[in-house]
Amino acid sequence: MILAIQACSLSLGSKKTVKEVSMPAWVLNPPVETSENIYGIGSGFTYNEAKEAALKDIASKLIIEISSQSKSEVSQFNKNVSSSANQQINTRTIETQLSDYKILQSEQVGSEIFMQIGMSRSGFIKKTSSRLKEIDDKIKIVMRELPRKTKLQQLISIQDIEPSIAKARRLVLLLQAAGSPNKTDKYLSYYNNVLKKSNSLLYNVRFNVSSDTNTKDFAKHLVALMSNKNISASISNKANADVYINVKGVIKNSVMFSQNISQLKVRIKISDKRKRVISVKEYESSGSSPSSAASSVESAIKSMGEKFKNNGILESLGLVKNNV
Repeated sequence: MILAIQACSLSLGSKKTVKEVSMPAWVLNPPVETSENIYGIGSGFTYNEAKEAALKDIASKLIIEISSQSKSEVSQFNKNVSSSANQQINTRTIETQLSDYKILQSEQVGSEIFMQIGMSRSGFIKKTSSRLKEIDDKIKIVMRELPRKTKLQQLISIQDIEPSIAKARRLVLLLQAAGSPNKTDKYLSYYNNVLKKSNSLLYNVRFNVSSDTNTKDFAKHLVALMSNKNISASISNKANADVYINVKGVIKNSVMFSQNISQLKVRIKISDKRKRVISVKEYESSGSSPSSAASSVESAIKSMGEKFKNNGILESLGLVKNNV
């Protein structure tokens, strides 16, 4: 809204509208950023709307800086990892992390409220650094315990802390954008190495998938889904497996209004080499087809596969917490 007013001012030259004349001077001439403070200006028809707009203005400035920082990070570290983290950065997530800000000025012009907020760089950096340390300590505790665990336990542990790693990375990028004097690249390098280890474990932990007659086609579909995520899964390689996935279930077929309808219900049990049960999950899905029962069964299998993809393969199998 403010940008539109400023653009109007530029296009009209010396001619000013009635609204521009009554606008606060600090809106028409925003303060220059300093090494001490970041400023944001916003407007809205309520106090909270104006405040949110001003905070969003600060967040937008940090995002511009984060985008610049991320380009160099892509060249230094794993491209896929940094690109994925950057996609999670948006003005809303940054707004929730802002701290140590003060409302410097506010003024009502007609029905619209204008507000200027100043955020202390040092205060923001201090609080953000504290939050980062808390998360980083928890991540490192998990990583220190890995050598005492089996490959499967290592995979589960790292997968469980990936949401924490994503949070920590966002905080690091915010610190860099705010001009933190501390060297923060070491955090990004460490987290990238953790995620690389996670990817390596996904490939090195071998899953064997077995099934009964009713669910053999779903078992094949599950193996394909896992392979697409670079997870080592096989129906045949039972002797060398680290994890055993057993699928049992029923398929009920019916015809309604010239449509073949299939109901698929599966029970998935996962156990380790020592036959210890790790997880038991049950799922249901349905499919339909005007052509044949076989096609409707295939539709039900694909429908269940979509659920697994949307919720996460390891999450659906009960190996990793669902953090959605």
